[in-house]
Amino acid sequence: MFLITCSSSFAQKEELKEIEKQLKKNNKTEIQNLLTTLESKLNIASDDQKAAYYFYKSQHEINLSNEGIDVDENRTKAIETLNQLLKFENETKSKRYTTDALPLKNQLLAKIVDEAIATNKGSNFKKSSRLFEQAYNLNTTDTVYLYYAASDAVNAKDYDFAESKFKDLVKLNFDGKSNTYVATSQINGKVESFGTDKKARDLAVKTGTHVQPDLIENKSVKPVIYNNLTQILLNKQNYSEAEQFALKAVDLDKDNVNSLLNVLTLFYNTNRLDKFEEYAEKGLERFPKNEALLYNLAVINLGNNNAPVSISYFERILKENPNHFEALKALGNIELQKDADVTNKINALPNTNASNKKRSDLMIEKKAVYQNALNFYLKAQKVNMNDEGLNDLIRQIESFLNEN
Repeated sequence: MFLITCSSSFAQKEELKEIEKQLKKNNKTEIQNLLTTLESKLNIASDDQKAAYYFYKSQHEINLSNEGIDVDENRTKAIETLNQLLKFENETKSKRYTTDALPLKNQLLAKIVDEAIATNKGSNFKKSSRLFEQAYNLNTTDTVYLYYAASDAVNAKDYDFAESKFKDLVKLNFDGKSNTYVATSQINGKVESFGTDKKARDLAVKTGTHVQPDLIENKSVKPVIYNNLTQILLNKQNYSEAEQFALKAVDLDKDNVNSLLNVLTLFYNTNRLDKFEEYAEKGLERFPKNEALLYNLAVINLGNNNAPVSISYFERILKENPNHFEALKALGNIELQKDADVTNKINALPNTNASNKKRSDLMIEKKAVYQNALNFYLKAQKVNMNDEGLNDLIRQIESFLNEN
């Protein structure tokens, strides 16, 4: 039994030496055959042999991906293998292959991040989100890559992937707060960033290449994470889970109107209109000119048959933005609704000479209603001439006014 073990160990050493030779020759087929053979013997391999296997396997997978062969698959395998190696040597208190593996890891990370940035700039957000995910998997201490992966997934409308990654960030309690160190270049006079490297910035100032050192404090991105999760879950009509994140976002960043609008959408969709009005009115104290808040309150009051209050909100919108299409159209609709009452009064009059004066007065009132509504509709039409429903309504009103 001892002789068999020694013989197997010797064979593995020879195979590992052979892999090293074949890697230099880039003989892909032979390398893969040797790796397959070694994998079947890992259960009897020494710690040093296992580490060597992981190291050579990662080199092979990186080489394949660099040559464009099944790039995503081989790169994913390389990341897994490198992580296996580093974890294994950390557990076995050895650094023999870690020393050589770390430069490989850093090179691969730089390559992935460069590709992610390039594809992001090219608006290929789905690909960049997966690349940032790979960067995070390769270096899980740099959680910002996971945040970039989730954010780009939103841009790609890949909401299931985004939800998964944002939830991972919540579990990790990712905050995103950081300090960016900057200074002004003596060469071009521009403010240049040194990222989070304060020592490099200070050294540049000390050597005289830069002046006016400064610090930029980057805010927490937790509200952004919670808002994205809220919107994704609202679209899925998962209101109970959406509420958890929506209320957290509002609590964390009271100056973010989008957080408030998400909460209002939640309360509206779950028919909690009392809560809707409560949060909206409080929001108006902080954002008194916000069109979305004013519009939502106008619509809610209109639905509650409170036209005067609704009109006041629409008028506040138009004071800030005279070309707000929906507000103009809504005011036209409110005015036109008065026609039903006038028409009912006309129809209720008896067909007698004594009623003619009253009928004439009511027709004047009816035309005034149509004219007032038309004034709002014509203003709305100037903003958007392609609303066929509005255009048809304008034609009908103008026809009535011309005939009467």
